[in-house]
Amino acid sequence: MEKAILIELLPTGLKMTTEKLMGGAFHKKIDEITDTIRFDEDYYETGNISDEKLSECVKILSNYRTLAEAKGATKIYAYASSMFQEVRNSKKFIDDIFKKTNIFFNVLSTEEELRLVYNAMIGTIETSKGVILQVNPHNTYIMNFAKRSLMTTFVLPFGSNSLAHKFGCDENANAAETAAKMIAFVRAEIQKANVRWEEFDEVRFVGTGSLFLSVAKLARKMTHYSLDVANNYFLSKQRIDKAFELLLQQGFNRTKRLANISSERLDNLISGVAIIKAFYEEKPEAEEFNIASRGVTDALVSTKIVRESACDGTPNDLLEVSLKNIRYYFPVDESNADNVYTLTFELFHQMSIVHKLTRKHVKALKIAAYLYDCGKRINFENHSKHSREIILNADIMNVNHKDLIIAAFACQLQNLDNFSLSEWIRYKDIVDEDDLVCARKIGGLIALAAALDAGKQNRIKEISCDLLGDIVIIKCKADNDPSYEIFEANKLNGVFKKVFNKTYQIM
Repeated sequence: MEKAILIELLPTGLKMTTEKLMGGAFHKKIDEITDTIRFDEDYYETGNISDEKLSECVKILSNYRTLAEAKGATKIYAYASSMFQEVRNSKKFIDDIFKKTNIFFNVLSTEEELRLVYNAMIGTIETSKGVILQVNPHNTYIMNFAKRSLMTTFVLPFGSNSLAHKFGCDENANAAETAAKMIAFVRAEIQKANVRWEEFDEVRFVGTGSLFLSVAKLARKMTHYSLDVANNYFLSKQRIDKAFELLLQQGFNRTKRLANISSERLDNLISGVAIIKAFYEEKPEAEEFNIASRGVTDALVSTKIVRESACDGTPNDLLEVSLKNIRYYFPVDESNADNVYTLTFELFHQMSIVHKLTRKHVKALKIAAYLYDCGKRINFENHSKHSREIILNADIMNVNHKDLIIAAFACQLQNLDNFSLSEWIRYKDIVDEDDLVCARKIGGLIALAAALDAGKQNRIKEISCDLLGDIVIIKCKADNDPSYEIFEANKLNGVFKKVFNKTYQIM
């Protein structure tokens, strides 16, 4: 099992990410360390990075190298933010780091960083056309994409930290007045940039980067949103406004941070949200932002570490990659999940007139069927409920929150007796009674599919179904005698009757 280290030199410090690599395309983050060094403040003041910051950086990087060796990492990858392109003594700074630590940083160009932001986002949410807004510490990216292609990009020469520095924000400033000036300034700069708004009509607006993740987390806390999942969360203008009001009450404090929300200083956080507000004041159609949780770090891992030979792009189906990654790193002994997955979809197609589920339920079905027994990795007892918790807490991409909850409960509802309505009601702000009916039906199909492969020998190769009155005739083609599988499946006839108001006969 190979381990790789990614070290990033950022405007606000250093970050070391440890990835476990297996099976070519599979990887899992197992550790992350961040250390704050405000390189950006040196740059804003003098255009250079000071010797003091260099010494501090070298000390931390030496510790990182020692830690990497202790972890048994086979390779260290190091990349620097595009801000360091603009630092006057950047070459000397990077060379000095290399001489003292033997770690060489590849400085990303703005174009490379834009592409990484796009690659990180595409496939994580359910849209093929939209506008990405990412507020970085040093600058701001606006990107228009369509049909999985990046169309146009705009780079605004200010970000959350540089804007706070420009306005000299501190705790003594009148927060509301300063924020209003910031918004007016950003709007004027956006107008100067000649952003072609006509290209942004009828598209989804996507928020990426750590600032959006922090604001989305704050909004979920403020509204008591039931699912603590950032990816595919929809952050409305109203929620941003409420979060902004709360932040302004705290003031432009350079030492205070919001515990469990963001590691950013309050002055930088407020300045970043001011940029977001200026954006949707200039483009009122941006009623909400679809949050994409993957960032530049994820794109670097995917394109530079996992697939070193890849120069561009990202997998087409990140949902499938996410599911395979979970299965690969949390294997269940003697699992027949592949067989159950195939049989579940055969039952789904053959029994469409019975279950009346539609194509919009396919993602939930896919997740639940693929991970139907993943809870056994925790404990065989009550494994269907453990499967629910794994799905709700795993990093599954390209699925909306409603489908994620339906899939999780579908796993649990393989066993109707192992369900309490109070568990479902917890998510009433996202799902409703009709969604519970769908979860029951998906759970019923999976339970029947699992029974039809009870021997885990993949005996049943093909299924066809006919409906005669209230009886579903299930015809099975098998390589070997499927008597045991049919015996186990017949035990579920009573459950099938409760869920579908039908019984079945297996032939």
